[in-house]
Parts: sequence; structure tokens; C-alpha cells
Amino acid sequence: MNNGNKGIEWGKILEFIIVFVVVPMFIFSMIASRWPWILKICYYTIVTVFVAQAALCYTHILGAFRRKRFPREGALAAKGFPQVPKSTFIICAYLPNEIDVIQETLTNILTKVHRPAGNIEVILSYNTPTAHPIESELRKMSIEYPELILANVHGSESKAENLNYALDLASGEIVVLLDADHIVSEDCLERAWRWLATGEDCVQGRCKVRNGGKTILTSLVEIEFEVLYGVSHYAKSLQFDSGLFAGSNAYWKKQSLKETRFDTEMLTEDIDSTLRGLIKGKKFLHDRSILSSELAPETLTGLWYQRKRWAQGWFQCGLKHQWKIFKTGYLSLRSKFIWTTLLSWRIVYDTLSFMMFPILFAYWIYRGQIEFPMTGYIWFALLFTLASGPIETLVAWKNAALPKPPVKRFFLYALFTFPYTVLKNMIQMIAVRDELLGKREWVLSPRSPAVATEEVRVKDK
Repeated sequence: MNNGNKGIEWGKILEFIIVFVVVPMFIFSMIASRWPWILKICYYTIVTVFVAQAALCYTHILGAFRRKRFPREGALAAKGFPQVPKSTFIICAYLPNEIDVIQETLTNILTKVHRPAGNIEVILSYNTPTAHPIESELRKMSIEYPELILANVHGSESKAENLNYALDLASGEIVVLLDADHIVSEDCLERAWRWLATGEDCVQGRCKVRNGGKTILTSLVEIEFEVLYGVSHYAKSLQFDSGLFAGSNAYWKKQSLKETRFDTEMLTEDIDSTLRGLIKGKKFLHDRSILSSELAPETLTGLWYQRKRWAQGWFQCGLKHQWKIFKTGYLSLRSKFIWTTLLSWRIVYDTLSFMMFPILFAYWIYRGQIEFPMTGYIWFALLFTLASGPIETLVAWKNAALPKPPVKRFFLYALFTFPYTVLKNMIQMIAVRDELLGKREWVLSPRSPAVATEEVRVKDK
């Protein structure tokens, strides 16, 4: 574990440009000088890849208009609604990183969440390199609220270790997993229990950004989350009958979670546990009515390392589980299809999509001028692809959680959809590069001004 200021990895960006733009441009230029028809085939192939990805996006857009009506919901209504059982909230934190947010998160659960007849328990599972004054405040809170359990996981170096430790302490039949900055809705337990009582193993709620107006970046992330949870995740859960556990605001049956647990070697322990659960027959579902708010990264550096960890973790999971997804008998063909797009196709798409730039540059070199080879199909592909982002944003506005963000933020996101997507795709390719080279790091962007540096956790294969 190392301390140090981390900035944007400009060296890796330069390496990415050389590998994915400069070198391919020269290769395509040589091809064009001898076999220009091959360049044309490559160009149309990449355009078709864009069309295929946009078509998948439109499929999710259409699915987002449907209401969540599963057969088991009718069975539940017929036999009566069972009482919500005792529930355990597990909040993971790294101190001092979360000292400015953790008390608000705990107070919200302890004072506002509707309590079932069996009551609740709240486990704060945290690790810290040194003692902090906030621990004294937390102990005072635990005296006032005996249901609050403070679990200092000595020697822990990951969120997964904190989760596994707290899981062994949990006594509730429902286990709720939250990050330290999440403010969960008051009726979260009864909403989640509707599905857990009728066969689901994990219900993923909706995460909403509450600091969206602070910067342009947080505004983009705010609307991105509305797109993810109001359109993409929700539609996939309906269309392909396969949801996922997204790390926070998730409601598990305790027994199912204990059977799954968390792998401390994975950068995205949530996706890894999802896949291991699916392979063993566990059922996951998204309910966008279960709200929880969180804080978006306020700096480009914070976003960079957050998204790189997510992308590298997804790539890890793809390498580890893709073949098992194909083989398992618990998933339908449509579920296997959507998971293949999430694990493997995303890497193929990002790699091929960047080839558009060197192909165009090579074409300009070949022609000796800047011009775009436009045909009827290319015009269709251009409009079909570029329109998908704004249309998805419009549907996200329709499905946005209340209170809705201002309309101008949706316009901002629609305007910046293309460059923002290019940035995220580049981060993903750099994450793939890091994973293949055995470089794994977890960078925490400080939430508190008291934390002068970012914490870097490095794991090498």
C-alpha cells in the first residue's frame, strides 16, 4: 500500500495514441497504397460495428418503456404479503477517506429507514491505518443506537475483506450492502422484500448522484447514472431476465450472499460475485424504485481512476467467467447473450471502434486531402449511431428519479455523449493494458479535505 499524489496517466494516453492511432494509420496507409479496396472493406466493417452497437442501445431504449411485471409478483399478491424480516445493513468504509460522509449515512439508516418488526442491525465494517477522532464519535453513536455495530477489520486491504468480515457477523435475513456515501430511501426494505420473498436472491436498487450540480463533470456523471439505472440496467433486467449486483444499494438474501461471498483478488468484487452467483443459479433483479443517492467524483483524476478500476475489474471477470457463462445450464440463451456483450463484446467493440480514426487518416493520406467517403449507407450509419445517445438521454429524462435533475443537464449530457464515450472507451483500453501487464491498483479519491493524498493499493500478479 503506497501513498502519493496520482494524476492523469499521460504516458499511458500517449502510448494508447501510438498503439491505436499512429501505428495502425501507417499500416492502413501502406495497405491503401497497394490495395485500396481492402481499406474500403475495413471502413465499412467498422461502420457496421457502430451500427450493431447502436442497435443494441435502441433495444434497451425500447425495453425501458416497459413496466416491471414478473409472474412471481402476481403469486405474491395472491398469497398475501409476508412480513419484512430482520435486516442487516453493511456499510464498508476506509478511514479517514470517508470521515466527512459516514455519520450522515449511518444517521439516515438509524433514524429514517422504516424498520421491520424484527428490527435492523447496522454494521460499519471499516479499516484504517491509524486511529482517528471520528472513531470516538462513532462509539458515542453506537451507545445511543445499540443496533450499530462497529467492526474494525484489522489488516484488511480491500472492500471485499471488509464485506466478508461483516457478513460473518450479520444476523438479519436480508443483508443490505451500501458504500459509505450512500443515503438510502426510507422504504427500501419493503420494496426489496417484494422480490426477495418471491424467489430473487439479490435485488439491485437505483443509484442517484446527489452532487450533480457541483461541476460539469459531476453533472455528466449524474445524467450518466440516470441512463444506466433508468434505461440500461433496468431494460436488461426485463429483456434478458438477468440483473447484476452493482456494489451498493443492493439487497441480498443472507444465505445466498453467504454462499457467494467476495473474492479479495478481484477489482470489481460486485461483478465477480454476480457472475459466480449466476453460474450457480442465483437470481438477480433491478428495481429502479429503490433509491439511494451517492457522490460522483468531482475531478477528472478521480473519475479516471474510478472508471479504470471498473473497466479492469470487468475485464478480469470476463477472463475468469466468460467460458463458465457459456457452459452453465442455469442461464437462458438470451441471458448468455447479454452477458457475452457485457464481458467480451465490449472489449471487441472498443478495440474496433478506435480503428475508425486511423482508417480515416489513412484514407486522407491516400487521397491527399481531407474528405469523408459518404454513401447512403454511411449517412444512415452516422445518423443512426449519433442519435442513439441523445435518444437514450431523452428516455432517461422520462424515467429519471425524483427530484429530476434540471433539463439543462440532460442537454449537456446529450451534447457531450460522443466525446465522453470516447474518453471512457480509451480508459477501458488502458485498463485492459494494465491487466495484461499484471498492474492492478485501487486509487481512492479523497472525500475529505483532511486527506491530503490519494490512497493507492497495488496488486501485482
